Amino acid sequence: MNEIDSLEMAVIDRNAEYWGVEPWELMEEAGRKVASEIESNRSVTLFCGKGNNGGDGFVAARYLFEKECDVKVVLVGKERSIGTDVARDNWLKLKNLDVTLIEGPRKEFYNDLEITSDVVVDAILGVGIKGRLREPVKSAVQAINRAKKSRIVSVDVPTGIDPDTGKGYGVKSDTTITFHKKKKGLNKAKLVDIGIPDKAETHVGPGDLFFLPKRKENSHKGENGRLMVIGGEEYTGAPALSALAALRSGCDLPVIYTKGNKDTISGFSPNLIVRDIKSFDSDKIYKSSSKFDAALIGPGLGRNSESMEEIRRLIDKLDIKKVLDADALHACKKTKTLLRKSIITPHSGEFESLFGKKPSKQLIKEFADQYNCIILKKGKNDIISNGDTIKINESGNAGMTVGGTGDILAGVVSSLVARKDYDFRLTAAASFIVGKAGDQIKKDLGVDGIIATDLLKEIPKVRAEQV
Repeated sequence: MNEIDSLEMAVIDRNAEYWGVEPWELMEEAGRKVASEIESNRSVTLFCGKGNNGGDGFVAARYLFEKECDVKVVLVGKERSIGTDVARDNWLKLKNLDVTLIEGPRKEFYNDLEITSDVVVDAILGVGIKGRLREPVKSAVQAINRAKKSRIVSVDVPTGIDPDTGKGYGVKSDTTITFHKKKKGLNKAKLVDIGIPDKAETHVGPGDLFFLPKRKENSHKGENGRLMVIGGEEYTGAPALSALAALRSGCDLPVIYTKGNKDTISGFSPNLIVRDIKSFDSDKIYKSSSKFDAALIGPGLGRNSESMEEIRRLIDKLDIKKVLDADALHACKKTKTLLRKSIITPHSGEFESLFGKKPSKQLIKEFADQYNCIILKKGKNDIISNGDTIKINESGNAGMTVGGTGDILAGVVSSLVARKDYDFRLTAAASFIVGKAGDQIKKDLGVDGIIATDLLKEIPKVRAEQV
């Protein structure tokens, strides 16, 4: 991934913290790298915002002071409105130095300002802020742009410029020093490394939950996902677990379609909606499918030869998003083209049975590419690939090897993709959520004795706590 957008950068920042790199460490290194781009014994005016971009500027000011520069810092806002503790700490450190500090000046200050410094540093807004500039930021940007004789250096992204598109009115910088990866909208930027670990990108973490769908306050029933769950001919508990997991993941209407076991499955919970069908290839399913956003096929299905043939026809005909699990994968064994545009969730044995080879990261990626599908290979560490990118999930524990946890995972995956695009990222997020739910239960119960239904109440807690 050579270029990233602002959402992806936010994911990486959050995951870096999860994997042990504290925000203050990244800010310290970012500020140091900015200061290293400016020669010693220069006069420098830094315009700093109230967020972490401004914090990078505060750190840069400290290092520039050590380089015997004549340093002036303009805080575009009030000290009390500095948004993060780490940024505030770095602002307070400047008060102990012989640095000129100007806090929260009015619009008129910027209108009358004539900048004569050798260098101007723009550290007002970072990659997370988009849209039209408001006061006093707009006036600060105008003042910076009037400094025709100064070298203008922007931190991470020029204030006002959309990092994803490059559009917008903003600072006209001579140099932009951007961190970790180049941003899609910035053609001319100097890339510097600030110590973000590889795991922040290669592994799933809480940052990946930024991709999750958000429930609108004024939404109505069904607007937050409609999911078909198809299975339960042999194992009646499996589709019930999947549908309940979908509900716990925010899906409004998961509906189970099964052959002959409607009453048994309905008896697991009053929250379940169950429909009886005569065939998995029935007109009832096809006519209903237009009302749904996604279909989960396979939980508790069994391998009845007649049903396997029906499932193959069903997978081929359905034109909504499809998640294939358990015996639905067995149905595709001889016709793997049916996997196209699906999300599949095999464990190692199912993967080997389906593809004829033991799973590895490289093979998972190759088969995902070959069959144009997303593969979530379940195991001690889940491996997720869309054929282009691989993500590893390390959440979860040995207590989750009990039956039913795979049905829970399939339900969470299906729920999320029914509500929003970003199928690959949501599949990875689902893996993390379910694993974290298991880890929370382990803290309370230990590794022995976890059962699948324990996960259901923890799933929404994980989502609420991690985002």
